[in-house]
Amino acid sequence: MPDDKKDEPTVSFRVFLPESLRTEFKVWCARENTNMSEKARTLIEQWVQTKIDADKKQHQ
Repeated sequence: MPDDKKDEPTVSFRVFLPESLRTEFKVWCARENTNMSEKARTLIEQWVQTKIDADKKQHQ
């Protein structure tokens, strides 16, 4: 994602997960010395970028 996105205001949204999945996610985030919000943001950014890249390839 472009760096200019960092200047945008942030918003929150809720995600509903089974408790066991949330716990595992939290544990792995702690092991990687990050928090769930930052890791979720990174994963979402990566997923969105793959969609953008695929869309660009499709329209070339």
